[in-house]
Amino acid sequence: MIASSTTLWAQSDQADEDKPLYPTAEFAEGAKEATVIDSGITARVFQERRPQIDPDDDVPVLQVIVNGKMVLEHVGTASGMSVPSMSASIVDIDPTNKSKEVYFSSYTGGAHCCSEVVVATETDKGWVAVPVGAFDGDGDYLQDLNDDGEAEIVTVDNNFLYTFDCYACSAAPLVIKTVRDGKLVDITTEPRFARAHRDWLRQLEADSDPVERWKSPGFLAGWVAASIRAGEGEQAFKQLQKHWNLATDPGEETCVTGGDIDTCAAKDRKLMKFPERLRLFLDHNGYHF
Repeated sequence: MIASSTTLWAQSDQADEDKPLYPTAEFAEGAKEATVIDSGITARVFQERRPQIDPDDDVPVLQVIVNGKMVLEHVGTASGMSVPSMSASIVDIDPTNKSKEVYFSSYTGGAHCCSEVVVATETDKGWVAVPVGAFDGDGDYLQDLNDDGEAEIVTVDNNFLYTFDCYACSAAPLVIKTVRDGKLVDITTEPRFARAHRDWLRQLEADSDPVERWKSPGFLAGWVAASIRAGEGEQAFKQLQKHWNLATDPGEETCVTGGDIDTCAAKDRKLMKFPERLRLFLDHNGYHF
């Protein structure tokens, strides 16, 4: 393995890796439900059969209770597992409203996939569930990257996984999201997270073999993208061009519009070697240097 694409660094050297960073509902052994209470909010999570939603499998359920009243219920996707595989944390994500949020993650099953994440948040119109997405990993993506007391949702750009190499061979840049006024907001490129991108880049480099990395298109694609986010993209791409062996690269037919090669018009098809393909991919996915 060149580098782990989704193993995010610990938030603090002193943090206990097994202890959640925020108040979290944790299932006792054999329990069918779990509850966490913080700041006047109760989050209850459980798994049960709801035939009108899924007649074959139990589904994960989040209930948010404030002042004794249920203000929100969200039903997730069934994993097909008999043991509950979900969690809920009470955490401040949106500082513009009156209440903390409830971060709900549930496992949906699948290879390298997926934890489905939803954030329950209070708006002027009441509590709403904001879908964040489905990601590989354990679903624990909360970090306070800039130590301002507000948690961010930190994952990686899944567009880089499998695109140039196998999953385990691939690296990917960070993606940082938050919730504001009941909407999901991408804050990846905000200057206040520059240090987080630099730290992630250094971790990718530390986890890779300094010789083998120049032979791995999956690692190099994510590394260049992470370098762009860290403000080092131009230098990284020059290093790639310097080390990549063009003589042994047969090239790959690529759609110059950035679309799927299977549906690409003949006039838009071109044989490209890896550095050229990567530059095209980066441009089409918003990575510019």
